Amino acid sequence: MASQPPPFPSNQSFVHLDSLSLNMLLSPDRLMPHLLAFLPTLGPSIYSVPGLFYKLPSPSSSTTTSSAAAESSTTTSPNTLSLKTCCSTNPSFPYLSVRMKTEFPSNSSFLPPIPGMHCVVSLFHSLTGVPLASLDGTSLAYLRLSALSGLASDLLSLPSSTTLLIIGSCEYAHLVTAHRTARPSINHIIVYNPNFSKAQDFVCELCLREPESSTVIFDYAKDLDQVIGMADIVCCAAYRTTNVPIVKGKLLKAGAHLDLVGSLTYEMKECDDDVFSRGRAFVEEIAMNEAEKFVDFAGTLTELAGGKMQGRKTYDDVTLFKAVGSARFDLLVAQFAYESHIKLSNFALV
Repeated sequence: MASQPPPFPSNQSFVHLDSLSLNMLLSPDRLMPHLLAFLPTLGPSIYSVPGLFYKLPSPSSSTTTSSAAAESSTTTSPNTLSLKTCCSTNPSFPYLSVRMKTEFPSNSSFLPPIPGMHCVVSLFHSLTGVPLASLDGTSLAYLRLSALSGLASDLLSLPSSTTLLIIGSCEYAHLVTAHRTARPSINHIIVYNPNFSKAQDFVCELCLREPESSTVIFDYAKDLDQVIGMADIVCCAAYRTTNVPIVKGKLLKAGAHLDLVGSLTYEMKECDDDVFSRGRAFVEEIAMNEAEKFVDFAGTLTELAGGKMQGRKTYDDVTLFKAVGSARFDLLVAQFAYESHIKLSNFALV
């Protein structure tokens, strides 16, 4: 006689967590402590399977496709679908996540234009296959990335850090929140973007979020090389399409921490090799094709969180954290969002 399946929340209906819900559930001050506590417990029972990548047929001209989009589909990169899966076989952590991401470059040609990338994360009960939730994958990715960056900053940057330089645009505002959660001593934030108007917009967005009583100074810079040496923490969230490095290691101040989160392939250089020669580098996950190309890393975020690896050895060390988009962290964050939602829902019913 077959054994009974392990318990799962059969009294809970399938849920969808949209961007608004995730922003409420996954704030850095809630998610970072969860990751710090949970990462050291990860073992072989939680594993990722090889990702899948598909090139999709380009849309043909039709009544639902603008002529501009149809024309552009013949000249731009192909439409793609990618999937990343992580599964736990541990009965005390019975979850399976699948991240599905589409990229349709020609979407920018629609009138009005629509985003070219969309993402959904599905969460299942891993020991029964029961679907539990769907989550807005784009918001989850930004919030997950921010929490990992903040946690790495907490483990690697100097506790006395006061100046944060962020290279990016408005969609990465969560990164600023996460670094400030890790280092409340930050009182000067500098924004750089090659498109100066985007840097100005980012500063305006940050100022709007700031309470009137705040004494934090917000600046934007036109020349990255002139300001990079001022920063205790440099967060590079700029997506690269070339192999020309953004950050020059020789310009970083002694004791600086560098956070690289903008590009997920080694060829899209965010920094030069001088950074690796000046200190210690850590990656989100080793067991990934891209992470393996970072030959000079000292360890992983999991090893840091568990105390198995020493982070900063001296005050003057330059430290580095590199995010690589691990599916294991998709699972951890989706699980935390789902369980937090269930707890809040049950509380509301009492």
